[in-house]
Amino acid sequence: MNILRIVYDWPDKNVITEGLAPAPYELSRAQVKLGHKVYVLCGNLNGKNIKAKKFRYELENGKIVVYNLPRGLANFGPFLTTSVFVKLYYIYLKLTKKIDVVHNHGHMGVWLLMYKQIMGSLDKTPFFGHFHNTAKGREEHIKSQGNNIPFFAKYFEYPIHKLSDKLQVKLCKSCFFVSQELIEEAKKYYNADPSKLYLAETGVNTSKFTREGSKKDFGFEQGSIIIANGGRLSQRKNIDLIVESLVYLPEQYKVVLWGTWDEDMQIKVKEIVKKNQLEKRFKYIGKIPYFEVEKCFRATDIFVLPSSYEGLPKVTLEALYSGCKVVTTLFATDIIIPDLYFINKPTPQTLADRIIEVENLDDNYNKVKKVLDANFSWDAKAKIVEEVYNK
Repeated sequence: MNILRIVYDWPDKNVITEGLAPAPYELSRAQVKLGHKVYVLCGNLNGKNIKAKKFRYELENGKIVVYNLPRGLANFGPFLTTSVFVKLYYIYLKLTKKIDVVHNHGHMGVWLLMYKQIMGSLDKTPFFGHFHNTAKGREEHIKSQGNNIPFFAKYFEYPIHKLSDKLQVKLCKSCFFVSQELIEEAKKYYNADPSKLYLAETGVNTSKFTREGSKKDFGFEQGSIIIANGGRLSQRKNIDLIVESLVYLPEQYKVVLWGTWDEDMQIKVKEIVKKNQLEKRFKYIGKIPYFEVEKCFRATDIFVLPSSYEGLPKVTLEALYSGCKVVTTLFATDIIIPDLYFINKPTPQTLADRIIEVENLDDNYNKVKKVLDANFSWDAKAKIVEEVYNK
């Protein structure tokens, strides 16, 4: 089967990335193991591949073919660039490569979905949607936190993103969601048909994220207990609470962060560090490529994610697979995972108390790995997707 995957970014050595991109990458590799070929249309978020004139390349002995499209525009997202090219490339690939299935992630395929609505009676290619968030749900979460939505996002990006979501649940044969919460949002906000909605939580590369292997040297003295967070360092993830928890923790506890800052959060963290004289107990180590991030997890004792809301965050699974204990706010999963500990409505003080409590608990890595292997490997997730395709 020839699968066309549409996604906003794709990780490689030229793209330092966090968030969504590694998930479709790993899913594609797992689908190749099942005998498929995958064509990828991606937005090349940081633009480096486009600047290097790297428009097309192959992986997995030619079983994955990646096309780098023009990246999105500031304030306007991908809607005037990447998603326009998606439709043009689809027509080319449909004619030359015999695409059997379209698997669209998020809102990158909005104009292709418009085409599908108009030409669906002639073009019978089955479309499948993949939701890593819903625009309406995200909008409501932001409002509930008392935060304002930026002008261009409110009046341009979010309306088109919501249109894309509505078209996707309407036109796709089936839709995959990374959490049960997102399924409920699709039903609530888009009146989605429940019979078309499937849970396909994020997975983990089980050969990459392991306890064994080289570790990142954070440069702290021997005996330090490392608390860490990596990815998007934003207000939604309450990164400031992690840093401020050091005020209530013994000296041997240190905080390490990696990833991409939201500017307001970076300013807030700098103020916390300076005010409380935490310079010797806090480090930001920059952006870490997906292909090296496991070294950071292995050097971490407790991964902390006190988000205001989450689906099923892949970083928690990657941390658990790498041997970390995890402290996080509640997210939707029916699976009991050892070494995963929750905290409700954290403050710097309560977060510190929970971290000390968790640090003193026994390590359950062998049990963790058994549960995760059965439920969260990418091979297991690819089989779930395969079953839905076959329907």
